[in-house]
Amino acid sequence: MGKTPTIYDVSELAGVSTATISRVLNNPEKVKPCTKEKVMMAIQELGYRPLLEARLRTAHDFERICVCAPRFTENSFVERLRGITVALAGQDYELQVYSVASKLQMDRFIDSLELRGLNGLITLSIPFTDEQIKRIKECGIEMVMIEYSSPLTNCVVIDDRMGGKLAAQHLIEKGRKKFGFAAELNKSDYSVYPISGRLEGYQSTLKSHGFELNPRYIYDVKCDTDQTYLNFLKIFRSGEFPDAIFAAADVQALGILRAAKEVGLNIPQDVAVIGFDDIDFADYVGLTTIRQNLDHSGKVAVDLLINRLKDPERLIQLVQLPVELVVRKTT
Repeated sequence: MGKTPTIYDVSELAGVSTATISRVLNNPEKVKPCTKEKVMMAIQELGYRPLLEARLRTAHDFERICVCAPRFTENSFVERLRGITVALAGQDYELQVYSVASKLQMDRFIDSLELRGLNGLITLSIPFTDEQIKRIKECGIEMVMIEYSSPLTNCVVIDDRMGGKLAAQHLIEKGRKKFGFAAELNKSDYSVYPISGRLEGYQSTLKSHGFELNPRYIYDVKCDTDQTYLNFLKIFRSGEFPDAIFAAADVQALGILRAAKEVGLNIPQDVAVIGFDDIDFADYVGLTTIRQNLDHSGKVAVDLLINRLKDPERLIQLVQLPVELVVRKTT
């Protein structure tokens, strides 16, 4: 038995793009008769069976919204998704979730968009190019990007630089003299890198007050509590560490706190710790952090998307959400 034919096989045989095939299946009135005939002949010859999803958009029983993100297991993404689901509750929208683990997977997702029968797309921390955004729009899909901006579509962004500035100002006011920074410093090719803004704001504010961020106190740690904990066990046991650490994410701050407790350090007397995000557990452990209101960003994205779905002529908006310092026991 041979392998089941795919849309890519049809594309090769008919000599047209997968997007054209999707238009033939979903919106045949928008395709030239000669092109439509070539595609249908290829489908018949190969015995290709279009996915059920390719037919759903013609039913108009509901509209489909997809949320796409690099890592849904991270707390910050989970809380943004919670805001999105709450905002969509009780409305006639079906919600899909798609997780991206590589640039190749991201490209394949874009290639398959028309087959997915989507009306709207919300992306979390993914850097789309102008060309990719135009391709998505050509599929008749409205989109909103969170944590990345473009003049071509609605966007919700966070002032990461201000977050770093607030962290530095607070630690300086607390009388700290030696400053550290903990973050995952390696950039991926398929997600945004908010760390640079947080580090720039932190570093420049320290400098403006006569302090420096010593390179040996910039720690490259995974955005993972357990990995950060293991790294900081070694750092604290060495006896050489700063008296203040700004972690670029709360999950890393938790690992630092756990390591400090295990080696017998007092928080904040021996080392002050401040995080970023204000995810759910931050209040529970008394973590001082920079709040970016993750749930709210998801709700704002839904509002922007639905407004454009109802009125495609509505002006595109860039919404910048504020950050704020939340002081608790760790500083």
